[in-house]
Amino acid sequence: MSAPQPSPRYGRRAGHRIFQWLIRRFGVGPAYAVLVPVIAYYVFLRPSARRAARPYLARRFPGSGRRDRLRRTFRHYYQFGLCLIDQAAAGILGPERLRIDFPDDAEMRRLDGEGRGMVFIPSHIGVWQRAISALGFLRRAVFLHLRREAASESMGLTELEDADVRIVSPDGFLGGVPELSSALSHGNMVAVMGDRGYGSAACARAGFLGSPAPFPLLPYHLALTTDSDIVIFLTARTGRLRFRLRAHILRMNPERRSLEKSEARLDLLRRYVGLLEDHLREYPFAWFNFFDFWAGEPKPAEAGGRHAV
Repeated sequence: MSAPQPSPRYGRRAGHRIFQWLIRRFGVGPAYAVLVPVIAYYVFLRPSARRAARPYLARRFPGSGRRDRLRRTFRHYYQFGLCLIDQAAAGILGPERLRIDFPDDAEMRRLDGEGRGMVFIPSHIGVWQRAISALGFLRRAVFLHLRREAASESMGLTELEDADVRIVSPDGFLGGVPELSSALSHGNMVAVMGDRGYGSAACARAGFLGSPAPFPLLPYHLALTTDSDIVIFLTARTGRLRFRLRAHILRMNPERRSLEKSEARLDLLRRYVGLLEDHLREYPFAWFNFFDFWAGEPKPAEAGGRHAV
């Protein structure tokens, strides 16, 4: 899978400091208000910002007129900004300021009690970093497969201290796969983004919002080769400093073990894409992949099923 073009980086250090000062001095309310003209500037005066959001919004809202496109682009970036402000507030004012609804908490604790490896699949939805931090109650380390990008700091990758998180770079030996496999074999948790591949990682096309798009196969490969369960985490901002986390657990049951590995990988991928689409129907402005996700060139494997085109 060819590496995606990096998302445009908007805002400078001075702007970040202004928002941090507002949060520290007055709380999140004024920061939300200041965000409105900032987003308006980028959406209405910076064509690159509109281009970055267009591939997703055009598929999520097909047939929109120009006015609706502008309105939805504004809502998309504003939702992104709200998530970043809330995330910054958790770091500045303390994580206890966030209210996290986690209806699957008990089920996750039961799974954790079994002591088996878990492949955790977050997406670029809501504040996915908080989903990882919320796993601090697990009695295991989290190995996060991630390339630190230029905007990592503003995206909150320094806000993972609640859990024992160890970054595994995809630029390391064999893409970091040996280290991830070893972590799972020792009963740890490995986190691999479900909607972002790196470098030459194998992927498959699956129908996503009406068009085939490439998704990485690594999380499903790791789960099948180490006999680990999969936990698909989807997050949503539901209000001021409030988030909802959902954990969709896919057990490595005998039925899955009996399938050919290639067939099992594609079946698991289809399950992930279906859950992602369902989530975006409910929270349409929560996906923050600001590049043409559908334009990637995957390896030959194809994912069929109800979400394929």
